Amino acid sequence: MGFPLLFLVISLVLACDAFLLDDRTKPATTSGPLLSDQHYNFLINLIMNERQTRVKLEQHVVRLEQELLATQQGVTDIYHTSSINNATLEQEAKNWRTIRIENNDLKKKYNLLEYKFNALARNHSNLENYTKVLEKGVASLQQLKGVTDLQTLLNVRNETNILREELKMTNNSLNYVRNEAEARKQDFVALLNKADSIEHKLELSIRALNNSMNHISETLHYKQNQTALEVIQMQYEIQTYKFNQSVTFKHFQENLTSVEKIQNLSVGKLDLEVHNMSNRAAFTVCASAKTYSGGSTITFPSAHAKYGVSNSTLSGFGSSGKFKCEKAGLYLISGFFMTGTKGLAYLDFYKKDERIGLIYFSVTAGNSFQTSSISTVQFLDKHDTYYIKAGTNINLGGDNYSCITFLQLTNG
Repeated sequence: MGFPLLFLVISLVLACDAFLLDDRTKPATTSGPLLSDQHYNFLINLIMNERQTRVKLEQHVVRLEQELLATQQGVTDIYHTSSINNATLEQEAKNWRTIRIENNDLKKKYNLLEYKFNALARNHSNLENYTKVLEKGVASLQQLKGVTDLQTLLNVRNETNILREELKMTNNSLNYVRNEAEARKQDFVALLNKADSIEHKLELSIRALNNSMNHISETLHYKQNQTALEVIQMQYEIQTYKFNQSVTFKHFQENLTSVEKIQNLSVGKLDLEVHNMSNRAAFTVCASAKTYSGGSTITFPSAHAKYGVSNSTLSGFGSSGKFKCEKAGLYLISGFFMTGTKGLAYLDFYKKDERIGLIYFSVTAGNSFQTSSISTVQFLDKHDTYYIKAGTNINLGGDNYSCITFLQLTNG
């Protein structure tokens, strides 16, 4: 509306030279055109400038609309990102509660093991008390020192003291039975041989006493011509001597029998313990250094130590990543794993295809690594499987950086 009105006003101004103030002045007449070429070009240029300005204004409006649309899209993306972050935080809170429950279970299992260890310590204390009682019984034999004719018994008592000291040393050596089981077994064999030697010496002592009694009988026969009173007195002394000797040897044989029973019981327990411990499994294996995809099984081809486990079982653990139990029993399973994978990663632990535990990694720095460990006690039946899976994509360090150890604590 503005430009046509302006064009009309300009045309009227150019068409008229002036306004008449009264009717006495006549307007001048012109013979030329009302609109010159210069005026026409000026109007055309004015219209073209107005059109260009309008096009620029429309372009600016379109650009403002595009910026508004981009701003709305950015706000929408920020809203969706916040929703995703909230969901992630809720999942992390659930995972933390799961870890805390598993930690409480581990504490309960540790308390149970501590209770069993205390019970074993009490049993050992009872055995020591019983040994002290035996020592007191052997000490009572020292009352025979005043009898001159029982010098041989004193020698036997000394041998008994030696036997008692060796039995005490044997009880102390039970603390080292894992590393020196075979050596202690040989010591007990030597102890048995020495007991046989003591028994042989006792028989010799009894024979010597019998010879002494025979000598006394001969002396009595030699003095038959003495008075009847002396003979009766001698017979009484001989009977008293025999009775005292019989009582003394009876007590000594009872004590020696008790020592032999305790010795045989200790030897039997040690043989059973040595057999059970020598038949238990223990080994340490390490993982392959590579990147595992989520859901894949971790393999352990490097065996650093093994005892009581077959090569085929370790070979299967190294190729398939699954340990197949050969001997049923309670196992202590502990391991440590290192990764440099950035962000959140975790490993799942399975027993008979059922997840029983997991460990988390969270590496945030540039070139840093993180090592996480796990320790658990599990009862494995024969042919049970135990293996570890990658919960997410994770790169594990190999050789000595990611290893797991199995130690059999009891037999099935």
